[in-house]
Amino acid sequence: MARQAAARIEEPGARRRERMRAILVEAALRLFARQGVDATTIDEIVHVAGVAKGTFYNYFTDRADIARAVAAFVRHSMNAAVEEINRGIDDPAERIARGIRLFMAGTVLDPVKAAMLARIYDAGAALDAEGNAHLLGDIRDGIEMGRIRVPGELAALHLVVAMGTIAIRHLLDRRESGLAGEEILRGEGYAREMAAVLLGGLGLAENEIEEILARPFDASGVTLFT
Repeated sequence: MARQAAARIEEPGARRRERMRAILVEAALRLFARQGVDATTIDEIVHVAGVAKGTFYNYFTDRADIARAVAAFVRHSMNAAVEEINRGIDDPAERIARGIRLFMAGTVLDPVKAAMLARIYDAGAALDAEGNAHLLGDIRDGIEMGRIRVPGELAALHLVVAMGTIAIRHLLDRRESGLAGEEILRGEGYAREMAAVLLGGLGLAENEIEEILARPFDASGVTLFT
């Protein structure tokens, strides 16, 4: 009984800590996405978060520490969104094509976090790190099934990440022109062209590419970041 009472007392405090940590991560994310990690100060983070500087140090040791937290949050959220849109899809090649189109849809769904996703790879993150585990799994499954035909899995991984990153930057740069709009959410236009080039690079034949891209795709209902 005593343990249950203690848990009831501690739970609100734990929720408050979780909420405050999330506020700091969100503030840092917005600044990092706009101006990069190195150009952002802790003073700026606490100003945007609306908290005292001492509060920052209750949760993070330094800027590098919160940068790791931001990167982990964005990667985890994107992986969850890719799994959501790929639910029921067994073909690894189609899963990868849907994943890269979802990356591009991020510029419509949440441009701030999409910008941070593109910046993660500028920070020198290892491409075979935990954040790429889902993608690497699809590549390996595709190679094993003979669906993906490439000289090596690392080259395939680099191809997907590079194309996804440059596509996000391109769409973010051209949001004013309306390029990152409804057709991107449907996987059409530029998103379809990039997916076709990617699938070709992964060794799929033209008829296989057309078959995949002819299937329905709609990212408008996906919860990209939570």
